[in-house]
Amino acid sequence: MAGPFVPSNTFSSLIIGGLIKINSVQVPLTLSKTISKPGKPLLASAECFANPGGLLPVRPPSKLPPPGNLCLHVSLEPERLGYGRVGSVYPLRIDDTNQYGLPSLVIKVASRRRSDDLAREAWFYEEMEDIQGVAIARCYGFFTAEIEQNSEVLDWAEADADCDEEEVDVRGEDSPSEDGCDMEDTWDRYAWRDSEDLVMDEFSWEVVFKREEERDKLRDKIRQERRDKRAQTIKPTRADPVSVRNSSDKTFLSVLVLERLGDVIPIGVPLETLKPDVREIYSDMGRFGVEHIDIRWRNILAAPATDQSIVCPYHRHRHQWRVVDFDLSRKSNHLHSGIETAANGWLRTILDGLEEGYVVEPWD
Repeated sequence: MAGPFVPSNTFSSLIIGGLIKINSVQVPLTLSKTISKPGKPLLASAECFANPGGLLPVRPPSKLPPPGNLCLHVSLEPERLGYGRVGSVYPLRIDDTNQYGLPSLVIKVASRRRSDDLAREAWFYEEMEDIQGVAIARCYGFFTAEIEQNSEVLDWAEADADCDEEEVDVRGEDSPSEDGCDMEDTWDRYAWRDSEDLVMDEFSWEVVFKREEERDKLRDKIRQERRDKRAQTIKPTRADPVSVRNSSDKTFLSVLVLERLGDVIPIGVPLETLKPDVREIYSDMGRFGVEHIDIRWRNILAAPATDQSIVCPYHRHRHQWRVVDFDLSRKSNHLHSGIETAANGWLRTILDGLEEGYVVEPWD
């Protein structure tokens, strides 16, 4: 569309079709904008790594106008764009002829009992308001609704069935949440490497394969224990997508409304012109004390093709890429230079791998 987009706080409610069914009949659902939830801060282990006084960077004053009170009417398109630990992403169709002035939108729907994770992700979008549409996607709000337990929510049954297949921490410190599917310290899981790291002079594929075999056996054991626990307490089925898991007659559904971005970084092609832009984006986030943690190929997407990008206030040009998925992120008191260095290390590994034709994941 032509002209500037509306402010991200324009809407106080959302009516969405195609997301839930009651008695096998699709019904529209009204959700209200809800307060986001800050995550636990990540503090430096030593004073030399921290900002002066060990303080977290202060959120800049908001440049948004007073919050609006409009309701956005949308319908969910059936083609799922992506899914992950917290939920699934779908494109949205704006039902009111886009009279407000909006980019193409997507909705991230939290899986059952993942509302806190999505609320934390929403908080990071708010924290980095100044670089929405610059380095990260524009965010139009975190919305929640109470729904009846007999409501059929898109993808919830599939997420329940797949829950025990999530990545397992194999250090003997696995701490599942009450639903048996969560690890408390995902950062440690992603950052972990063997205590006896192999140096190149002693490198042995035999040792590597032996370690991987031991990890796989332990993962299988933990996953089976999870299945046994779930079978005793939950027993979800696809025919009964919302099993009664709480004493309450209701449960919460939460969503995050974001602008739609482009494709992932291409694989097997030179990326020399792309690498500086992606590094600058992570530098932008580091200025807010945000450590992304979940640095992955799938979390770096192209800016929209019909983008009204904002010139980066720090690098004085328009970035061609955006970062998404902040449910694992931390607000940190580390020095900006330290955050940059840590991010650049992961980015180098990931981007070099993509050039060579393969994807490196944090748990590899």
